[in-house]
Amino acid sequence: MSHKINSAFRVFIALMLILSIFSGIATAAPGLKITLVDQTPYPAQPGQQIRFWIQAENIGDGTLNNVTVQVVSDGVFSASSSESTKTYSNIYAGSKVYHEYVMYVASDAPDGPRDLTVRYKEGNNSNWIEQKFTVGIGGIVDTDNRGTLIIENVTSNPEVFMPGDEGIIWVTLKNNATNQTVSTSNKSTYMTNARIQSADLYSKDDIIVKSEAVNDLGIIAPGDTIRIPFRVSIPEDTADGTYLLTLNVTGSSYEYNIKRNIEIKVDSAGIKAIQSKAAYTSAAGKTIEIDIVNYHQGSVRGVSIVPVAEGMSFYPTEYFIGEMKPDDLFTAKFNITQGAGDSDVEFKAVYYNGDNAHEDSITLDIGQVVKQSSGVGTYIVYLIIILLIAAVASHFYLKKKKNVSLIDYLKLQKAQFKEKRDAKKSKKE
Repeated sequence: MSHKINSAFRVFIALMLILSIFSGIATAAPGLKITLVDQTPYPAQPGQQIRFWIQAENIGDGTLNNVTVQVVSDGVFSASSSESTKTYSNIYAGSKVYHEYVMYVASDAPDGPRDLTVRYKEGNNSNWIEQKFTVGIGGIVDTDNRGTLIIENVTSNPEVFMPGDEGIIWVTLKNNATNQTVSTSNKSTYMTNARIQSADLYSKDDIIVKSEAVNDLGIIAPGDTIRIPFRVSIPEDTADGTYLLTLNVTGSSYEYNIKRNIEIKVDSAGIKAIQSKAAYTSAAGKTIEIDIVNYHQGSVRGVSIVPVAEGMSFYPTEYFIGEMKPDDLFTAKFNITQGAGDSDVEFKAVYYNGDNAHEDSITLDIGQVVKQSSGVGTYIVYLIIILLIAAVASHFYLKKKKNVSLIDYLKLQKAQFKEKRDAKKSKKE
């Protein structure tokens, strides 16, 4: 009986130890996220140095204190004690920190994917949390194909991002060889096709690359190109500026790899409305004219302006512009068909940056409505003045030449006209 009790007691103690271990792991750095964001070279080469760029992000609500991040040496990867560990005094909520770790790859390390172990903890008394990342070693060494890959072009849609946007970055790779074969100094002949084993785009900043690495893209003939898309996302709180993403392309062998920075721009400026002149009234009614300007560094499309004001109706209800290039200016004119007086008018600019819908608005005080003549009244005034001048001139002319006033002359002409009319009438009878 005592043997069974002792056995049960030992099982209980073992379970408590296991639970305490898991409890320690669960409470260690609960808000820390570790990411392997870069490695150089890519893929790793046996017997050579490799550098890992590791990000630690505090995704919790509070500050993490005395955080230690360490790369673990094993039979494949090794690092000195001074190179393997980084301790951060404070990592504030929502912030990211980076550190570069230098390791060495064993000379007899086999080709293929291998695990890199990274562990971290908060404080001196907490337990380590381990995380593994897959690292490629070696790769296909295609000695028969020696084409040279270059980045021919990089485009994006939209061409300049706004905070909160998503879009596509297109990378065009080209085999820069001009001949089908190439000969070396030892008179060996090789094909100039270019093999692409993989292509990957990643970010060390807050820009998010949503596309995974693409593998086994095949062989590109001399002079041919291939276009590779990568989807990216810009967080809402991203500051204006230029950001660098890193492109890694694995070619026929290590010597034919590409690692380049890809530049993207973020600009929060959009469409702005500027009142170009005071509101006025004309024969068409009350009218507002505004200038629409694209302050964004890139082109936007589908631009439409909608005026909104309480107690007012407008014609047209919407002014469509379409595409606007940077610094383009268009003038929109709206007639107020209902409502009057001093009022604020909100002008909404609705448009697309790439495939992302945006809306900017600005409220303008149109001020006192100014009456503006249509021009007809002015012409009538001019005509009356001309007639008066002609009448005065005729009066003085008749007075001088015939010694008769203009009024007497008009009466005489009227009497003569009446006599002629009566004579014609009696003749007919």
